[in-house]
Amino acid sequence: MDVRAMLEEVATLGGAPKKSMKDFVVQKIATFIATGILKTGDPLPSERDLAAALSVSRETVRGAILILSTHGILSVTQGTRTVVASEDVGELAVQAARYRDIAAYSLDNVHEARLLIEAQVVRAAAVKMEASTLDYLGKSIAAQEAACDDPVRFLICDREFHTAIYRSSGNAVLADMAADLYSYLLSHRRRVVSQPGTIATSISDHRLILAGLETRDPDAACAAFAIHETRIYTTTKLLLA
Repeated sequence: MDVRAMLEEVATLGGAPKKSMKDFVVQKIATFIATGILKTGDPLPSERDLAAALSVSRETVRGAILILSTHGILSVTQGTRTVVASEDVGELAVQAARYRDIAAYSLDNVHEARLLIEAQVVRAAAVKMEASTLDYLGKSIAAQEAACDDPVRFLICDREFHTAIYRSSGNAVLADMAADLYSYLLSHRRRVVSQPGTIATSISDHRLILAGLETRDPDAACAAFAIHETRIYTTTKLLLA
């Protein structure tokens, strides 16, 4: 599926009724809060950076921020950065309840499940992914490189990179499952990517994943994804230990 079409037509990975781009961004920001990428008191990335990460216009981001501020979720003050005022996003975040439920599982079980599900998803994506999505992934890596000193902005870009690949598999059920598993312990992942060199290593992994997808090589893309996921598992396990 074309990335622009995904943004315009997919309100959830399962294909809910079409929503506006502004609603889509509201849902995205709420999901970043629900999964722990953003926490109360955190400043939001700039409109320009969010627009680049989500592949939308700055006007769309501005409208989404206004909606979230009317819900009391974001605090907008003239002359200062917009900050997260509340983590109570209610139903604004897609599958928020599932994000909370997934945290009940052990890290080892989630790691094993990610390896199995992402292998299926990435193999399908390598065959089905459209050129526009490959172009989007390349631009996402450029946005990630610009966020090397900003763990929150990097994780926002990182999530968009992963979910774009999941959606390209053409299987909404597996894409949903992969997205749920990706969101496991993201609040801890924030601490991991704050460590020196971690973001640069993840970006290198992403380049290898993209190379496998660009050459339409399911084995190479799957192997690169497995290396990346195992690295995430290992660094998270060390942090928890």
